Amino acid sequence: MRTRIAAAVVVLTALTCVALPAQDPGTLEIGAFGRFTRFDRSLGLDNGFGGGGWLGVFVAPGLAIEGAGGYLPTTGPLIADGTLIPLHARLVYARPVAGPLALLVGGGYVHNVYGRTGNVSDDGVSGLFGVRVGGSGLSLRLEAVEDFIPSPRNQSGTVANNWNFTLQAGLTAFLGRSRPRDSDGDGIVDRLDACRATPPQEAVDDRGCALPKDTDRDGIVDRLDQCAATPSRDPVDARGCSLPKDSDGDRVTDDLDRCPSSSPGEAVDSAGCPKDTDGDGVIDAADRCPVTALGEKVDATGCPPAPPRDSDGDGSVDTSDKCPGTPAGERVDAIGCPALFVGSSRTSVLEGVSFETGRIALTAQARGALDRVAVSLKANPGLRVEVAGYTDSRGAVSTNLRLSQARADAVRGYLIERGVAPEQVSARGYGAEDPIDTNATAVGRSRNRRVELHRTN
Repeated sequence: MRTRIAAAVVVLTALTCVALPAQDPGTLEIGAFGRFTRFDRSLGLDNGFGGGGWLGVFVAPGLAIEGAGGYLPTTGPLIADGTLIPLHARLVYARPVAGPLALLVGGGYVHNVYGRTGNVSDDGVSGLFGVRVGGSGLSLRLEAVEDFIPSPRNQSGTVANNWNFTLQAGLTAFLGRSRPRDSDGDGIVDRLDACRATPPQEAVDDRGCALPKDTDRDGIVDRLDQCAATPSRDPVDARGCSLPKDSDGDRVTDDLDRCPSSSPGEAVDSAGCPKDTDGDGVIDAADRCPVTALGEKVDATGCPPAPPRDSDGDGSVDTSDKCPGTPAGERVDAIGCPALFVGSSRTSVLEGVSFETGRIALTAQARGALDRVAVSLKANPGLRVEVAGYTDSRGAVSTNLRLSQARADAVRGYLIERGVAPEQVSARGYGAEDPIDTNATAVGRSRNRRVELHRTN
């Protein structure tokens, strides 16, 4: 029983937080009921049937101050004439549920008089929970009432409180200013409502009929909306379909934008990509030369690249010149080093490589010439050469062979000393063989005393 009273109080508190349409203040409710009461066993009274009546006045929409009196024949040790008169004063709140149905919750004071003389009575609190079915005419009320009597007259060491439970049903009528009926609860009274069965919470017009729906809330009603599931807050056209988006705000819609993530404020072309006015492949924002001729090669800054530098003026640019300090005018190969062979020739006379008369010691001029040969050989490690030594025709053949071999060995040794790999160069003396000039004159003999390089691979 305690659980029922507590539940009724919780429901009453929740419902009174919401004001719903009901009878206007000043409306009276009057009615009569039949009841069945089950008494607390400590009273020793017989459970039984009785009757009574209600009288209430509404002080706020749906909220009434109500009094109820009853009459119940019963027998027991407290009652001499077999009569119980229960009297209730309480607040009752009616919460409309659907159409004519409303939930009732109430609570207040109860005074029980045992017998007509009133010599035995007690007081307590009472809770009510029920339903009302009906409109502004007659209504049916069905209720359960729980009375709690603390410290009753029959209190003893084993009895502290009494709980009496009653079921009652009756008819009531409303008098005075009763609000016109609104069966579907849409705010339009029935006599003006052209659509009396609109679903709860449905938005209606002044005739009580449902307004056209706009399920996706895009401002286009469903019957005209050709795209009924557009995302929330998406801008739409007159058909209710999403307008083309411009995610990066460059005024080129995403369906046409080839560069959909351009920076805010960046100048773009009709495809939504950063502008390149001169078409050189460098966008205007990074182009230091924005008016280069169409087709002209440019660097990363959009400007024509500077010509490659050739510091030593040998025709080989610095980036590929393996011998960057060659003297001006010296013939060089493809990597900027002194050319050892011209064209397809496989033989080269080493100009300036000379020896002291009858000796194998290199002169200072010869060492300078061989330094350049060493540089070229080191820059071309795949090249294989033979150092060939020659003499003029004077002297014995064997002597000339030994002298030419010694001079070839001296040149090879010097080249190795200057860093040339030993396996890259060999040496051989040919004596007076293969003269390149006459041996009859001093000039001719001087030319025949020479050192040559022969390419061997």
